[in-house]
Amino acid sequence: MRDTRWTMDSPDASRRTQWTGFLAGALIALVAFTSGIAFNHRDLYRMLRVEGDGWGYYQYLPGLIGTHHWEHLPWACILPNASGLDLFTSGVALLQLPWFLLGHAAAWASGSPMDGYSAPYALCILLGVSVYTGIATGMLFHALRRRFTLPISLAVPLLLFIGTNLYYYTTRQPSMSHAYAYFLFAVLHYLLVRNVERASPWRTAGILVLCSWALLIRQLHAVVVLFPLFYLTDGLQGLKERLRWSTQQRVVTLLGAGVALLLWLPQLAYWHLITDRWFIFPYGYKGEHFEYLLHPHLADVLFGVLNGWWVYTPMMAVVCGFLVWMAVRRIAGGRVLLAIVILVWYTYAAWWCWWLGGAFGHRGFVEYYALLSIPLAWGLQEVTMRHRRWRIPVALVLTVCMIANLRMTEHYIPSWSEPGWSWAALHHEWRALF
Repeated sequence: MRDTRWTMDSPDASRRTQWTGFLAGALIALVAFTSGIAFNHRDLYRMLRVEGDGWGYYQYLPGLIGTHHWEHLPWACILPNASGLDLFTSGVALLQLPWFLLGHAAAWASGSPMDGYSAPYALCILLGVSVYTGIATGMLFHALRRRFTLPISLAVPLLLFIGTNLYYYTTRQPSMSHAYAYFLFAVLHYLLVRNVERASPWRTAGILVLCSWALLIRQLHAVVVLFPLFYLTDGLQGLKERLRWSTQQRVVTLLGAGVALLLWLPQLAYWHLITDRWFIFPYGYKGEHFEYLLHPHLADVLFGVLNGWWVYTPMMAVVCGFLVWMAVRRIAGGRVLLAIVILVWYTYAAWWCWWLGGAFGHRGFVEYYALLSIPLAWGLQEVTMRHRRWRIPVALVLTVCMIANLRMTEHYIPSWSEPGWSWAALHHEWRALF
């Protein structure tokens, strides 16, 4: 395994570095919030009530103040017992809760309807997701700074926000799960690299909580456990060292495990209330399964006109190229990151709705950008330091990708991801955009 070194200038001791991360995060939070208002200002009174996944994540919160009955949430699958089952888990709602309460106070102060859906709630949820994305930017900067140069570590989180569909899911659909999971993955990335430097039982407990929370948002996130187990390890001995983190202070580890389990209690209680079972596969109640396990739509997920990942987020084709290069050269962390991406890719390709309808690009990868920041940073550092003749071409490609992402985000409409959407229609849109 190669390239396991960390930076030598002790970034923790640098006040300039700390302020750089803070200012980058604050800038992204400000841009996200103002852009979100610009995109949604005409629909603030319905932004949280749009039928779809976002409503499914959010509707637990209006239930807290009595807007809905738990057995009859509005966006739910109706069961034979006449109860409605929310197919979406409550991990996002837990992250939205502080901002929902702020919106509740703002609705009371402004005389707006205190039903969980009026404009103050929408503004506060938008503010919350913007803050989380800003924090994720700062966390990624500090995590990357321990391995890469300051300009690279600063540029990568900004590129990921501006040049990918993370921007769309932060500004145009702030109640979807992806920006929240991106935040969790970014904090996980930071805690892990700090633990690699010097193991701390409290950071280990935090890693347990973050993995549990990510799993509560989307069960496919179980694959992210591979990251703290294997990233920057060197064979079996390295894995044993990771597992020994949990034995430093068993009381702290048990506390972290307890919090990780506690996060699930509201969800388990809800499932038991609706189905009389403590643990279920919610999508199975709607007849949704992995229909293509033997014939996955691998090429369509990447190149399909329906939300093809690299079609609508071309920057990630560059990042995946860097990732493969990193793995082939046996650069530290490259192979485990490649394994995670392949598992996620296959799982979505095997799902009945492999294109994840109602989406701008293949949204299932968005949260993993916090991990894919590593090959992007490594690739850019290789290009700028060792292959200088590629600097200008790579810079031009990334610039075009950012412009394309911003333009497509602005003009996206749901028909882009519905059956019947064609390459001819997409080509027409591209000509209009550019």
